[in-house]
Amino acid sequence: MIENNSDLLTGEFFDPVMVKYSKKSHFKWVISHVLAHKGMIALFFLFATISAAIAAISPVILGKLITEILDSFGIWDRITFFAFIILILTIISGIASFASGLIIEVTSQRVERDIRDEYYASMLSKSMTFHDEVKAGDVMARATFDTRMVNFFVNPVIHLAYAAVFGVLFTIGTMFLITPYWNGLPVLIIIPVIIAFPIFFFARRFYKSVGPISMQIQASYSSLSAYLQEKLLGISVIKTFAREPFERVSFREKNDKLSEEIITRGKLRSKYYPVLFVGMGVGLSILWGSLLINWGIGNPVTSVLWNQEILLAGGGSVSGFGIGELITYSLLAGNLFFPIWVMSWMLVLVQMGFAGADRIVDILTKEAIIPAPEQPIMLESLNGNIEFRDIAFAYEGETKVLKNVSFSVPSGSRVAIVGPAGCGKTTLMKLLTRLYDVESGSVEIDGINVKQLSFDTIRQNIGVIEQDIVLFSATIKENISYGKPDATDDEIFQAARMAQAEEFIEKFDQGYDTIVGERGTTLSGGQKQRVAIARMLLANPKILVFDDASSAVDSETEDKINTAINRVLKDRTSFVITHRLSTIRHSDIIVVLKQGEVKAIGSHDQLLKESVDYWRVFARFSEIRKMMPEQMKTELYEGE
Repeated sequence: MIENNSDLLTGEFFDPVMVKYSKKSHFKWVISHVLAHKGMIALFFLFATISAAIAAISPVILGKLITEILDSFGIWDRITFFAFIILILTIISGIASFASGLIIEVTSQRVERDIRDEYYASMLSKSMTFHDEVKAGDVMARATFDTRMVNFFVNPVIHLAYAAVFGVLFTIGTMFLITPYWNGLPVLIIIPVIIAFPIFFFARRFYKSVGPISMQIQASYSSLSAYLQEKLLGISVIKTFAREPFERVSFREKNDKLSEEIITRGKLRSKYYPVLFVGMGVGLSILWGSLLINWGIGNPVTSVLWNQEILLAGGGSVSGFGIGELITYSLLAGNLFFPIWVMSWMLVLVQMGFAGADRIVDILTKEAIIPAPEQPIMLESLNGNIEFRDIAFAYEGETKVLKNVSFSVPSGSRVAIVGPAGCGKTTLMKLLTRLYDVESGSVEIDGINVKQLSFDTIRQNIGVIEQDIVLFSATIKENISYGKPDATDDEIFQAARMAQAEEFIEKFDQGYDTIVGERGTTLSGGQKQRVAIARMLLANPKILVFDDASSAVDSETEDKINTAINRVLKDRTSFVITHRLSTIRHSDIIVVLKQGEVKAIGSHDQLLKESVDYWRVFARFSEIRKMMPEQMKTELYEGE
């Protein structure tokens, strides 16, 4: 776990919120979020203290009122006075309780908001290595369920815990004022003190036992969330293979597992014995108080003289401790019951809050960040001269995907990257855009190592169109202008026109204001490709990367996409990953990759004469195969 927040200052994206809160432990992280709202917390403490104090004082006033009523010499003015005091205290207590509850609820919601802000900023800063390793459903569960559990730690846990602690302190303090004494000992306090020991023992044991199951529940919730998201994204595959019954059973198993874990935690709560001890303690305290009245043991605080025996008519009081004080004591003893009763619930929420915080902090502190240069070079534009110098790369825990790759690309060149599946074509382009960092060697743009360039310089000057196009659930206009939010309508329309997208966009009833579905599901593959090209055109990058951009479309759509691409490529350095001969043969430079190594570099005509690996790319075309030299045919068949 990262202990120094300064470690988080390097990354693809930075926001001050990422270093605002302590991450030395999940507890300090939660507290730092809470203390970010010191003013609100101070107000909460003020009103909660008032409410707790009144809860301890009110039984004393009520006891005085009952004493006056039972006293045959009671004065009606005093009775009215005590009744009025009780009314005033009730009103003040109600206002204080309302204010403290509202303040802590607002604070908890703001803490949850701040956690989501920090979490999302951290997700944006993470490298592709991180996003490749984690499940999206798990990330979502931590952003929703776990943050909600931290919210519960603030409210009601902090609310109830503060009210309980100070309520108990004020209550016990008040008990000392009214309890009878015998040989200097506060005899009625003895029973609550004795009861406190088993309560503390069982509460501590309960807290320890509920911790692991709480962590397990949240891990199971994340697993279920990730599973559900994955299956919903692949619902078409499930239906294609008629796997609904299997998936139903599989989901039910995971759902039952989560349910059983929650029930197990419920069983632990049902064994929460402190509630039983408190009930016994209250009953014993009342019985003990009644016996003390009968025995005549006095209270030096409330009696006139230590040894003076005063017997009021009707048996109302003995030595300063009478029926009124006993009722006061009974109510105060009852006040002790509520904090202990809610303690089991609070301990569960505390454990769930800490479990959620631990899971969130674990994600926040994962060191899967592409480091930013200490003194980044920021350029408005690049010429587009690119050089790969003896680079090597492997995904974490895997064999090398690229080995000893070296070649140069002059500005304005059109480069085709070809080779069998899994040879490292896409990975090579991700090193160019610095979504990943090379293990050895270097990637240079205009003679500058990409590790020295600022991320903004790289990302603003390199545009990428991938085979799996991602569009957001927004209007077509908003998707096209995503890379340039301040673009005018004319600029958006011009980009769509150049990308051959204007024709189909204008056929929609809402035109450019048409909402596309999640990931652009309401558009066809070719339409998504052309919207993506328009989006890239509007951003106007100097270097372009097309990763099999027309592999999944029909011939007519491919022609339109190629027309759009040819317009885009003018005066720009471009890389095209494709197996389509019509695209490859017109490239200035063709790089042939095999098993992560460069096997050949040259033009189409040159490679046809020199590279059997290049011939393998087109071996499936019979008309091309006829043109192959006999020597290469022999090498081709031997390689196969």
